[in-house]
Amino acid sequence: MPPNPYGPTTMHTLPLAHGNIGIERETLRTNPDATLATTAHPAALGSAYTHPNITTDYAETLLELVTDPHPTPDAAYAQLLSLHRFCAQHIGDEQLWPGSMPCILPASDDAIAIGYYGTSNGGKMRRLYREGLAHRYGKTMQMISGIHYNYSPPAALWQALAARDGETVTQDYINRRYMGALRANSRHAWLINYLYGASPAVHDSFRPAHNILEPLAAHTLGWRGATSLRMSELGYQNKTAFTVSNNDLATYVRDLASAVATPAPRFEHIGLYHADGSRKQISTHILQIANEYYAAARPKQPLRNNELPTLALATRGIAYLELRLTDINPEDPCGISPAQLNVLETYLLYCILHPEGPQDHAVRDENDHNRLRTACCGLSNGFTLKQTRRDRPIQDAALELLAAMQPIAARLDAERGGSASSDALAALTREVADKTHLPYRAQAGNREGFLAYHLAWRDKHHATLHQPLPEAERAALTAQAAASLSKQAEIEARPQADFETYLREHFAPLQQLLD
Repeated sequence: MPPNPYGPTTMHTLPLAHGNIGIERETLRTNPDATLATTAHPAALGSAYTHPNITTDYAETLLELVTDPHPTPDAAYAQLLSLHRFCAQHIGDEQLWPGSMPCILPASDDAIAIGYYGTSNGGKMRRLYREGLAHRYGKTMQMISGIHYNYSPPAALWQALAARDGETVTQDYINRRYMGALRANSRHAWLINYLYGASPAVHDSFRPAHNILEPLAAHTLGWRGATSLRMSELGYQNKTAFTVSNNDLATYVRDLASAVATPAPRFEHIGLYHADGSRKQISTHILQIANEYYAAARPKQPLRNNELPTLALATRGIAYLELRLTDINPEDPCGISPAQLNVLETYLLYCILHPEGPQDHAVRDENDHNRLRTACCGLSNGFTLKQTRRDRPIQDAALELLAAMQPIAARLDAERGGSASSDALAALTREVADKTHLPYRAQAGNREGFLAYHLAWRDKHHATLHQPLPEAERAALTAQAAASLSKQAEIEARPQADFETYLREHFAPLQQLLD
């Protein structure tokens, strides 16, 4: 590990607290018997197309709950819990599934309803993208759920770092620091799978697992050393090989735009249109849209008027990082605990404060090797990482990184008051030393049976999720849901171009990114 320039002697001068933290949590709606719900997205939850906090990810039954940006982990968790309670109390006898790997799935993909987003061109495109995913990857794969952790540090940190670097804070400087952090995350991504992987097994109705995983218990398939099937090669992976460089933002944007603009023979084989002239997918290219790129983390910029994500990054730069590695934690009613939120903030600050330089193919391959192997077998006896071509026991490497993060946690606590960040990191360090952290608990639980493990946690969370919301919160969420339905109706009442014209105009800016 490189020397730490931000050790205890200098860390006290850096402003680390009061950045922006946002959480996205995906969760399936299920029937009491753990089968997939078949109902439409409830009107009481508002419009899946226009609601800023309650939407659907892929299927009608796959909820996505999105918090606003918050300055503290506790504030982000509080809103996430409110959203969970509101949803749980407006879906009848259906319940929220507590894990990343799905509930009992129907025997046919045809029984999985793709999300519906209305009749506007934007809504049609959102649905068409999902239809394309069904043709490319199958619907079953899209039923896997995860946590996305969105983070940006306080503006004052950029000022402090720029002064230390002898530079002025510009968007270009911020972009370079973020890309360095993205590369650092690429090197250390295995750590998140090792700390918080919670999907070592799946129900045997998950057809892609057949003939790949081994039986662990009744109706339970898995790998005995796995931390995260979701992040393994069984889970989300692009089928067509292509490279997106993290070495600078301009190259990243160009590589991503090129993937959206370049035909892929395996997707051309699917075809673009049905016999009736309707589309099967947005395009036959490597990616239909930039969001189809399944990465451990992404640089992000909020979109304006349905613009292309690549164009937003090219014109306004990076506003925050989206960390996509974290599994749903079955032990918490929100799928992620306050302690995890604190540790992930500390981790991302570590990546920002210890940026990696440009990475060649050999380094990227080593990083991917460590991340994927940790997901499939990181708990196996004697498991080692490759670090600059040398083997390193994963537990030793994890404890070293956690120790290096401690001064950051201490500084966060000093700025905020209290000891939440240090306490979370210390508790996790003890668990890693004892091999009792979440992946070990999930492995032990799933060996008793995938359904039994998840249903036990679902039932434990019932009382928390059905605790009545304060009247002001309930009224605000009810009004927000109604307003989102009105907004969708207003959008659909506007004159619409024909859909083919809309798609052509939407993707027209791609070319300027490639010129």
